[in-house]
Amino acid sequence: MTVRPSFVRYAIVFAAMLAAVLLYLERVCLSVAEVYIREDLRIGKERMDDAFMAFFLAYALGQVPAGWLSQRFGPRLMMTIYMLGLAVFGAFIALSQDFWTLFAARFLLGLSQAGAYPTAALMVKRWVPDSARGKASSIVAFGGRFGGAWANYLTGLLIVGFVPISIPSTVTTPEVLNATKIQAPTEEQLDTEKKTPALEPVRIRVRADLSGRDSPDRVEAVLNGFIRKPGAFDDLDWNKIDLPVDGKAIRKLPPNERSAEQSERFNRLVLEKAFPGAVRQVHVAGWRPTLLVYAALGVAMATLFWILARNRPREHPWANAAEVDLIEAGQSTTGEQATPDAIPWKALSLSRNQWVYSAGQIFNNIGWVFLITLLPRFLDDRFQVPVDQRSLMATLPLLAGAVSMLIGGWFTDMLVRKMGRKWGRSIPVGVFKIPCVIALCLCASPYLTTAWTVTIALIVMAACTDFGIPATWAFAQDTGGKQAATVLGWANMWGNLGAAIGAKGIGWLSNEYGWNAALYGCAVAFTLSGICGMIINAAEPLFGKREER
Repeated sequence: MTVRPSFVRYAIVFAAMLAAVLLYLERVCLSVAEVYIREDLRIGKERMDDAFMAFFLAYALGQVPAGWLSQRFGPRLMMTIYMLGLAVFGAFIALSQDFWTLFAARFLLGLSQAGAYPTAALMVKRWVPDSARGKASSIVAFGGRFGGAWANYLTGLLIVGFVPISIPSTVTTPEVLNATKIQAPTEEQLDTEKKTPALEPVRIRVRADLSGRDSPDRVEAVLNGFIRKPGAFDDLDWNKIDLPVDGKAIRKLPPNERSAEQSERFNRLVLEKAFPGAVRQVHVAGWRPTLLVYAALGVAMATLFWILARNRPREHPWANAAEVDLIEAGQSTTGEQATPDAIPWKALSLSRNQWVYSAGQIFNNIGWVFLITLLPRFLDDRFQVPVDQRSLMATLPLLAGAVSMLIGGWFTDMLVRKMGRKWGRSIPVGVFKIPCVIALCLCASPYLTTAWTVTIALIVMAACTDFGIPATWAFAQDTGGKQAATVLGWANMWGNLGAAIGAKGIGWLSNEYGWNAALYGCAVAFTLSGICGMIINAAEPLFGKREER
């Protein structure tokens, strides 16, 4: 009687996918929360870009050592440690009190996450036959993008949800961040206000009650006078004004059916929209508890991974002999002579193939990091999109990327069977950068004039970028042999240095030269990444003989 193989390998891939979901959930959530963090900690956009950069810099520096640690001490132990680190340092971010504590917490979070993807790659390498490696890698990578996609939407909902109507909506003096923007706006502020003409009656009424030289206490009193006045702003053109989800719900109620708390919350949200950056947003109170929720999920994930995972199929009590034989029979021995007891610095540094692969990762991440750091800011600055709507818009490109990864995993395995490893890995990485460049150029053009048309273009960009991710993972596994985690860590190190450059550099371009310059910068980076993608050769292992196809 033939014994059917057990299915533990699927559970291992699923556990790695769940870990990736949480990694990206924690990594991306700050892009939506950043406007509230900046107001709470009183820091500017440049400082926030530094905090974004801190994560990617630490993440890059920790890649190769963390990948080696996973090979030395086993992926089960190390992934559990990485998940616990995510929980601890994620909580530190939620407790930050100034820029430097935020910077340090983000840096430490980057270090704690650095080894997670190399460890997941090693787990896939040990638990999945070669023929399904691309598909398994795409499932794990799908988890990351899925977590990143829902991080935006979920974070926006949680931030609003953690500030119920029962929390007072009146303004206190410390919440008046910039009285000048209310009393005597600059030319730059007036340009911003022109983007929301439907709110001009609000600005006229408030400024009519101010002299232009009032103290913060006087400004506070005037604002609270409007906040406490039921129906103060019900005569506006509401077809042209977007409010957060709680404001929209209150708006649907007739003024005489609103409670005092609802009326005050509604008026406060209107004033925040009319004077962006002048009054601290009431939803600022929601970002800390939201991040603490994510930290708690890190503890849960660490526990689950320790219970479910084992370093190798033969060590798992739930895997029967038939499954172990199936996995081992389907794995190549490419690179088996490489020892995991040392990092192969010489081989990596002398390999042209690995340098081109790493350069492609640098340029790819310079362009891609815009989606997980600055996209919500872009939507707010250019289109004044409210938090829940911009959270949804920032979610959709990453969600499209997650779905595209699954297709990309199947596609790269199919190409390898038909065209060999070289083209089977390089075509998804290289050719599919072309639509990314086109989409970004369209976003910077005068042809896409609404937030939704730009979002659609970015959905295309994200889908085409992520289509090639399974091939990039499989490249590391194809060429790395026993050193698969180290090879992926090496490329991720350079890739996340690119992300650090992108988080700071693209932010700088937007601040100094405008968002179009930032978008064109991303397009150039994707062009260079595509060229590198066409040059890499997955048939050329780091150790051993080069394949014919």
